[in-house]
Amino acid sequence: MNTTKILLAAATALAVSGPASASTFASAILDITDFKLLHSSGADYSVANFSTLAGINDAHATASLNGAFANDADSRSILAPIPPNVAQQCLGACMPIAADTFTPIAGVPPVTTTYGHADQKLTGAAIMIGATPAGAHASTRADASTAVNAVASGNSDVGTSTTFRFVMGTSDTMTVSFMGNPYTRALVTPGSGPVSNANARLSWSINILNVTTGATELAYAPNELNAGSIRSATHAAPADLIYAPGASLFSATTGMLMAGNEYQITIQHNSLANTLQAVPEPASLAILATGLLGMGFLGRRRRG
Repeated sequence: MNTTKILLAAATALAVSGPASASTFASAILDITDFKLLHSSGADYSVANFSTLAGINDAHATASLNGAFANDADSRSILAPIPPNVAQQCLGACMPIAADTFTPIAGVPPVTTTYGHADQKLTGAAIMIGATPAGAHASTRADASTAVNAVASGNSDVGTSTTFRFVMGTSDTMTVSFMGNPYTRALVTPGSGPVSNANARLSWSINILNVTTGATELAYAPNELNAGSIRSATHAAPADLIYAPGASLFSATTGMLMAGNEYQITIQHNSLANTLQAVPEPASLAILATGLLGMGFLGRRRRG
């Protein structure tokens, strides 16, 4: 087949075809259960153990799609009877995920639509308040998807943060203990657009600062809930990458916290998922096809 025929065949194929069927998907879910602050004896800390105690639980959820945003946020005292629980956020044709659902979406591919989604829930408290035992439950999820034949991007992030200050009534150590169940997934199917990617990651940390002396008493950010959770796929290497190690016990203990000193605890808990799929628009395909046809016509004229 001569060059002109090859060009004409390519032009015809481009003119009559659209982008290949493909999708990108990312999901990040972090479920923290039975989160407690414990004495050296193993007993729960309670409000009565602090001569001063004040702080805030913050929560937020943001879903975005192609530059549009849907978000919600809530802040409440750590001693409030009901912790913050923001509304589920969605932009686009979201999967039918019920609010406060933190189980993974199954299937390959798991979605065929384009959307950004985020949700959060917090119940309980890290210390005993009144007669209620300690044991907080914090869950976050972010999902993003781009489907076929579109130039689209989806991006979701969601998180919970807690900051509170306290003064110890008596000197003691403090142990942070909880069960953590992380999950991330990044999917890019074969045939995705020439600029396609899916990324999912988690972040969780707790820091205890001695406000009186300026010393850091604890900085704990387990790898399994941070860098170890990162999953990323691109059009150059289509893949379905899943991180699902299951639930594990996590704990860390400070040195001696001195009575009369002021301390600050900061807890950060976030899930992030984003996807992008950029495929040639029909107009771009038409221009390319016209160019190829022109090259074929010019070749015939020169031979003539």
